[in-house]
Amino acid sequence: MIGHNSRVRLNAAQGNGYSEPADDFGIGLIGRASGNVIDHNSVSGNTNGIYIASGAVDNVIRENVVVGNPAIQSAHTRPDSRALDIVNLAPAGRTQFERNVCVTSLNAPCPAATPRQQ
Repeated sequence: MIGHNSRVRLNAAQGNGYSEPADDFGIGLIGRASGNVIDHNSVSGNTNGIYIASGAVDNVIRENVVVGNPAIQSAHTRPDSRALDIVNLAPAGRTQFERNVCVTSLNAPCPAATPRQQ
């Protein structure tokens, strides 16, 4: 998305992109996208799950489930490719992250996995 002040909500983004180039994604904020909210989405099996370009600022990434990016086939056949659940190339502090579930990331928090209490 290159737009401004938009909302991407309640989508399933699965199986998008190839390992070359490594900037393919399920949901992405590219160019100078700003003021957007990405929330309550399910993102898996993509080269990168959520991709935030260096020029995208002042966006909110909230309560998404972003796991399994890249798909296991890509991770196995192209282990040298940079591919993660969340890639944030925006300047530090210019993207707000709230309660997302992910396993791998660059410049974005992924909560520590903890065993389920029984």
